[in-house]
Amino acid sequence: MKRINRYIMRQVISVTVFATVVLCIAVMLVQSVRLIDLIVNRGLPITEFAYMASLMVPRFVALVMPIAMFGAMLFTYNRMINDSELVVMRSAGMSTASLAKPGLIAAVLGSVVCLGMTLYTMPKAAQEMRFHVEKNRSQWGAALLHEGRFTTVDSSITLFVKEREGSELFGILYHNQEDPEAPYTIMAERGAVVETESGPRILVVRGSRQTFQDGRLHLVEFDRTVIDIGGPAKGPGPGWQQPEERLLPDLFNPDMDNTNDKYYADKLIAEGHNRLATALLPIAYSVAALAFVLRGGYSRQGNVFSLIGAVAAMILILVGHMSVVSAAGNDLRLWPAIYLNALVPTVVGLFFVLRPRKHRRRSAETAALAAAE
Repeated sequence: MKRINRYIMRQVISVTVFATVVLCIAVMLVQSVRLIDLIVNRGLPITEFAYMASLMVPRFVALVMPIAMFGAMLFTYNRMINDSELVVMRSAGMSTASLAKPGLIAAVLGSVVCLGMTLYTMPKAAQEMRFHVEKNRSQWGAALLHEGRFTTVDSSITLFVKEREGSELFGILYHNQEDPEAPYTIMAERGAVVETESGPRILVVRGSRQTFQDGRLHLVEFDRTVIDIGGPAKGPGPGWQQPEERLLPDLFNPDMDNTNDKYYADKLIAEGHNRLATALLPIAYSVAALAFVLRGGYSRQGNVFSLIGAVAAMILILVGHMSVVSAAGNDLRLWPAIYLNALVPTVVGLFFVLRPRKHRRRSAETAALAAAE
C-alpha cells in the first residue's frame, strides 16, 4: 500500500509543480508589462528586470499554488478512474479514505509551503522590491534621458539631452504641455537628476523658460530650477510600510501612534488573518476535489458532473474567501469568517471522503442484466 501512496503522491505533486510554474509564468508575463516598458523605453538593464521579476514569484506562488493543487487532484484522480486504476485498487481492498490519504498528505505539504510563502518569503520579497525601487528610482529617471534623442514621457512631456556624463546632463530641452492652454519650454545649459519625496526630478542651471500666450513669446531667464520627469511618489506617506511588506507580528500589532497605521488598523489585522487562512486553501480545495471525484464512482459516460461540482465548490470557496477578507477589513468583527470559509468546506468534504462507502446489493434481475451486457 505504501508504494501505491507514493505513486499517487508523486503524480499529484508533479502535476501541482508543473501547473504552478505555468500559472506563475503566465501571471508574471501580465504583471511584468510595466517592467518591460522600463526596458524598452527607459533603458532598464535586463538583469534588473530579471531580479525584480523574481521578487514577484513568492506572491504569485501563494496565489496560484492552491488552485494548481486543486487542478492536480482533479487531473490525477480522474485519470486514474478513466484508466481503471482506482477500480483495481478498490478491488484490492482499499477504501475511499485510503485512496484519499496520499492526496491529503500532498495537500498538507502544499499548505506548509503556502504558509511559508505568506508569512515570510512574500513580505521579505516585497520589502526588497520597495528598497530596490527607491534605490534605483533616480537612476531610472536618468535612464529616460537618452543622449541626442527626443523622449516622450506620459504623452505630455518631451525631453532632449545633447550630452550626458554619468548623472550630469548638458544641453537640456524640456517641453511640458500637461496644460494644453499654457504649455511651456525650458532650455538649460546643464543639469542633474535628483531624488525628491515626490519622485525623480532634474535640477537645471543657467537656462530660460519660454511660454507663448496672447500671441506673444514670454521669456524668463533663471539661474536654477527643478523640472518634473515623472509622476509623484505613491502611498499614504513616505516610509510607511505597506501591508504586503509586513511580517505577521507587524500586521496584528499596528502602531497606533502612527496616523496611517491607526487609520488602516482593521485592514492590517484582516490581512494578518488572510495570511494564515490562505494556507488552509490548498487543503480546502483538495478535499473538495476528492469528495466529488472519489464519491462519484465510476461511470462509462465519464465523471463530468463530479468535475463540474468540484469546480463549482472551489470557485465558491475562492469567492467567499475574497469576500470575507474584504468585509473583515471594513468590520473586524467578521474575522472568524475568514477561517470558517475554509474550515467548514474542509470538514464537510472530509465527512464524505472518510465515511465508509455502503454498497447496495443488486437484485437477481439487475445482476442478470449486468451479466448479459
